[in-house]
Amino acid sequence: MMQAFELTALILAGGQAQRMGGVDKGLQVYQGVSMARRLVDLVSPLCIDTVISANRNIKHYRALTRLVVSDAEPWQDIGPLGGIFSALESINSSHLLIVPCDTPCLSREALLKLSMSAQQTPDKVHYLESESGRQPLHAVLPVNQLKQKLPNFLKNTEHFGVMKFYKTIGAESVYWEHDEELVNINRIEQLI
Repeated sequence: MMQAFELTALILAGGQAQRMGGVDKGLQVYQGVSMARRLVDLVSPLCIDTVISANRNIKHYRALTRLVVSDAEPWQDIGPLGGIFSALESINSSHLLIVPCDTPCLSREALLKLSMSAQQTPDKVHYLESESGRQPLHAVLPVNQLKQKLPNFLKNTEHFGVMKFYKTIGAESVYWEHDEELVNINRIEQLI
């Protein structure tokens, strides 16, 4: 019997934020609210659970959601795929919705469009694409495929590129016309 389409959200907040001076990006305040809080509030109504991938300030992130994971050895410091791998055991849904913590302008409508596309061809990865290009960290991934293929991919690659991994599953882009929603907050002066 086919599993019902359900989403678990993974907010990626485990980066080093080098362009922002090394601060914990997810905890930075944007328009009066931390970027991580903004994303938790956005994804929670669409998902059965919300996980945050963070490698520091775990106590602060646990105040936002009960599930916080840190990069597991030996996949520390490899980027987003390390965070995704660490979340695998926490996922009990058919699909994983990933979003980076540094796009606080993202809309519910963008995520709904992504989710609807994933429901049409559920065995593929679906990621947003906009005028500025691919947005592979705004994606819906099939969990069974993820659990089968990601550990093998990590063991057998020297380049931990997200799009390279998506090709092992098969991926479709979903065009989102509101490019301004996908702007990454990478510098302190962008915090308003």
